[in-house]
Amino acid sequence: MPNAIDRRAVLGGAAALALSANAVARPRRRPLGIQLYTLMAALDADFDGTIGKVAAMGYREVETLGSFGRDPAEVRAILDKHGLVSPSQHIMPPGLYKVFDDGVAKRIDMPTFERKFIEAFSFDRVEGLIEACVAQARPLGQKYIVWQISWPSQLRTRAQIDQLIKALNRAADVAHAAGFTLAYHNHSQEFTRVGSDVPYDLILQGTDPAKLKFEMDLAWAVNARVDPVAYFRRFPGRFRMLHMKDIARDGSVRDPGEGIVPFKTIIPAAEAAGVEHFYVEYDVPTDPLATSAAARRYLAPLM
Repeated sequence: MPNAIDRRAVLGGAAALALSANAVARPRRRPLGIQLYTLMAALDADFDGTIGKVAAMGYREVETLGSFGRDPAEVRAILDKHGLVSPSQHIMPPGLYKVFDDGVAKRIDMPTFERKFIEAFSFDRVEGLIEACVAQARPLGQKYIVWQISWPSQLRTRAQIDQLIKALNRAADVAHAAGFTLAYHNHSQEFTRVGSDVPYDLILQGTDPAKLKFEMDLAWAVNARVDPVAYFRRFPGRFRMLHMKDIARDGSVRDPGEGIVPFKTIIPAAEAAGVEHFYVEYDVPTDPLATSAAARRYLAPLM
């Protein structure tokens, strides 16, 4: 009949509406990125070639260590060439990258490594430190500058923690004035109680929520026997990045899916809490390229 409704058209329209509704109900998740520290040895051997291999694996976002001791415009050109963007960097002012590289390669001992890092992050000079990072981050097109470590020796007393919080607030003010956002990255030591206080909680409570955000390293948090999801719920809007690192019960870093970090539970909770960037990270893997590829194979379907 000329006025009859085509049943297939109705069913097709209903299916399209259902897909549309699902798209509205579940927004597309952010792409999986990688902290390039994972590939540090490979980058030192062949920077351009390694960046190309990262892109070929399917990564589209990377987090840098400053500009790797290189001209940030040169680094940006290589990222652009391979279709990569970099939303964030870990603080690595000129001169410190070589110290970091030497420490990772064990060309200097750990006490020297720690001392040089603490000197570079001197609380008396945080303004200059952040200004140097801004000069690297701007040509790289980044938004976040990440304070990546507080050493256990800096978190032994409440007075030391209060000094750190004051320095972080000053650093956050400088970053904010320049159009960037400071973020704080944890290890396990921030969760070790100092008297009745948890340093990580004090840092969250004592810093400006509008100017300082957090990058939670999942492996170190889980290693400290804390629940990342509980933190997301207690402090919504404070977490903007995650390090998607796995860890075994003995404290050794593992490829994602081979340890005890519950990624399947954490990812949706992190999204609900406002996390924007998810970075694979592995501390000094035996085979950086194989680890990076394996991490993507496991995590990308969860995103």
